[in-house]
Amino acid sequence: MPSHQHTASPPPLSTSTASLPARALDSPSAAAADERRPLLRTARSESLFRATASLKRKSAVVSDFISGRHHSSAAPAGGGGGGYWPEGERWEEEGGDEESVRGMARGMGTGYDGMVHNFHTIDWVHDAVKESFRRRKLRTRKRTEGVRGLIANLWDGSQGWILVTVIGLLTALIAFGIISTEMLLFDLKDGYCTRNARLPKRFCCKSVGPALGRRAVGGGGMKVWSQVMVEECRDWTTWGEVWSAWTGGGGEGEQGVVNYLAFILIAIIFSTTASTLTIYLTSSTSVYSSKDSPSMPHPGFSPDFPSLPIPTRAAVGSSTTYGTLGGGVENGSAEDGEGATGGKDEDEPSISRPRKTLYFAAGSGIPEIKTILSGFVIRGYLGSWTLATKSVGLALSVASGLSLGKEGPFVHIASCVGNISSRFFPKYDRNEAKRREIISAACAAGVAVSFGAPVGGTLFSLEEVSYFFPPRTMVRSFWCAMIAAMSLKILDPFGSGKIVLFAVTYDRDWHTFELVGFLFLGIFGGVYGALFCKANIWWTKHVRNGTFLKVHPIVEVALITLITVCVSFYNPWTKMGGTELVYELFSECHTGNSFGGLCIDVPEQVWGLVGSIFFALVMKALLTVVTFGIKLPAGIFIPTLAVGACAGRIAGLLIELLHARHPSLAIFEACRSSYEDGPLPFGQSCVLPGVWAMIGAAATLAGVTRTTVSLAVIMFELTGSLTYTVPVMLGVLTAKTVADAIEPRSIYDLVIEIADLPYLDAKLEYIHASTPGDILDARAPIISLDSPNTIDSLRAKLASLYSDGTGCGFPIVAQEEGGGLRMYGYLASKELEHGLAQATRLGGVKGETPCTFRTASAVRMGVSTEQSRAQTPSGYDLSWLVDSAPIAVSLRSPMELCHEMFGKLGVRYLVVQDEKGLYRGVIEKVRYLKYLGWLEKTRSK
Repeated sequence: MPSHQHTASPPPLSTSTASLPARALDSPSAAAADERRPLLRTARSESLFRATASLKRKSAVVSDFISGRHHSSAAPAGGGGGGYWPEGERWEEEGGDEESVRGMARGMGTGYDGMVHNFHTIDWVHDAVKESFRRRKLRTRKRTEGVRGLIANLWDGSQGWILVTVIGLLTALIAFGIISTEMLLFDLKDGYCTRNARLPKRFCCKSVGPALGRRAVGGGGMKVWSQVMVEECRDWTTWGEVWSAWTGGGGEGEQGVVNYLAFILIAIIFSTTASTLTIYLTSSTSVYSSKDSPSMPHPGFSPDFPSLPIPTRAAVGSSTTYGTLGGGVENGSAEDGEGATGGKDEDEPSISRPRKTLYFAAGSGIPEIKTILSGFVIRGYLGSWTLATKSVGLALSVASGLSLGKEGPFVHIASCVGNISSRFFPKYDRNEAKRREIISAACAAGVAVSFGAPVGGTLFSLEEVSYFFPPRTMVRSFWCAMIAAMSLKILDPFGSGKIVLFAVTYDRDWHTFELVGFLFLGIFGGVYGALFCKANIWWTKHVRNGTFLKVHPIVEVALITLITVCVSFYNPWTKMGGTELVYELFSECHTGNSFGGLCIDVPEQVWGLVGSIFFALVMKALLTVVTFGIKLPAGIFIPTLAVGACAGRIAGLLIELLHARHPSLAIFEACRSSYEDGPLPFGQSCVLPGVWAMIGAAATLAGVTRTTVSLAVIMFELTGSLTYTVPVMLGVLTAKTVADAIEPRSIYDLVIEIADLPYLDAKLEYIHASTPGDILDARAPIISLDSPNTIDSLRAKLASLYSDGTGCGFPIVAQEEGGGLRMYGYLASKELEHGLAQATRLGGVKGETPCTFRTASAVRMGVSTEQSRAQTPSGYDLSWLVDSAPIAVSLRSPMELCHEMFGKLGVRYLVVQDEKGLYRGVIEKVRYLKYLGWLEKTRSK
């Protein structure tokens, strides 16, 4: 693992805890729909959203009834807690009890299982405490309520299994729809089936089939391969034939031109439509969630906001032992890919960067899912609008013939299914950490329907995307992946009984001398993977975001599509779909059978075939560099597999040619000894080029994504055999080692960096020369027990926090007699917002009503809570929302301790205290990530 060392001073950090300040939030009167675009709301969509919201409410009512709670939309969605109304009456949530209130007061967790702010991080520790407290109440009911308590516990334990089963089924159904639609639309570029226009070519011409009856004959070069691909199918009509029938004439040349132009036009229509849907339906500025809707006036939205007395901070820097850490950030957009911070003068106020525009349905989605599973919140990214748009857009983008795949987007789609399904189970809907366990299981289902590899999908979720993967999540992920794979096999989208098109089998073992060739394929995969990562990021920074294409993404999509279809039309390997190409390259040649012209009889045909495949390799590599990152659904798996398979097939053919020319060489002794019924025909006589293609594909994908164990298992499941375990492992490990030496980060890590997503990679190691006192935010907004706090004053503080985009909560402090501040709790902004909303919604509380924190006051005065109630004025008590035991570190604590707490404990913030235990400031997770970003930059210098 790489280590990073620096000796410079800490970075000029902005006091903003996120490089993405809070956006204008929704109206409190907004409907309860989770994702919606008001401009697209029609009467039909309104009724659909209302029906969905009603179903969710009924599901929550059933779950709450079984669990012994009474569902109330007005009450906080938590497991108990208490507050005090202005008249001094004790308020309890329905279903709460005395133990709940005492537990929350002891700091077991906040009393509101509310949502985290958009573009902020969750607190894994708090969610774990809430889940533990909820389960303890269930066990108590099991002992005290007899049969009903037993039923409640059984229902609670079965929810996870029911949920992952539903996710597996729905993922398979959506994958079946996408695959079927994509096959039909892909063939539509060539023509249509006269027998049934809804049939793709493989089903319309079943007597011929997509991979049978084609043999390379004649001389070499491109002329041979244009002749090879002609198929006889009377039920299939090309657009050239339609043109000839319409005009009443036209020869083969005219039909060829019409076929070429129709191919280009339809491909551009498909790709631009997918890009248009992605940009206009899933932009982060137009998709939002009711979970991100405060009941607070917010700048840019509520007309009441300017009238609020908003306190402002005199300076936006943070005083530390190194001076003011006031660094602002440069203005930029989502596509900039620049660093998260930029230096500023100490007396210059920081300027928060405007929120980046993200297109939720674009790309593969795996980098963003990694970030979400690490605790980052992106409202709408896994929502219903994104699911619908990505599903439709994926079918169109793959059908256009661009150099992209659907396997990565399947992971995103499955995650959307998991997120949406979890909303109907309050156990997961009300706990962000538990929800992420379900999303991890959904990722496994996405890989399972992509490759037909449920075991590989489970390992991929563990190795690549998940941040927290307890044993129960692994078992449920395995179950979810199995259900998805089994369901897709029953649906049989390819009509072959296989889950994926390129599943192959091999009936020959490998020879020892082939390990040398597999080693070189691993080196090729590593070099290609590292260079691809560098080239794609360079293209993104300097071309995609450095030219007019930055503001015209649809034009970029159209231009890349035009180039792709123009250069690929006359080469069979570039014209066919990515999965079909991988299948052709993986396939083994048998005597008397041929696969797409790849099986040849005589050595003289090798160079023509090698030239054609090499052309496909170069084109695929170059086109994938410029395609990955455009604004439409696009995966990286299949194009990368295709490049590696081309390289491996070429290498295998050259070994076969060498054996044909020099069969008496010592290295081919193993080939001679394996003859049973005499020498085999060329292409099968010594090595299997299909096996070499499979090893090359695995090595190349490992070089790009840096996955190892899961990728090897996926390959084993694809081939249905463990015969090639050692060759696959050798190629994958060699590729990863070589790629890490050239470019330490995978393509997913680079995308996370260029999108400026706050992802803390716990696998990296850093060498620090700073302390928490150097990077803390000393000017974070606070709530003082010495000052009168009212509903209006707290609402103004909250509005100021949203306006500045600084922090996600308020330390509750009081002045000490000897000077300094002592901290008595921490009130998260979302919890405060919820408490103020309760006061407004339930009535009886005016703006000038005092707000108290009796638990904190009791600790300060050294008395009990009941005594504190008598000594403090009556008012609206917010103690049930306060974290009474925030995690704290010393000014001089080692930064390694902070790193472990953020990375392994998953805390959202750390309170910094001095040697006397006095409050000095706060370090929030996103602020710490900025510091690590600065650490990376100083290392690179």
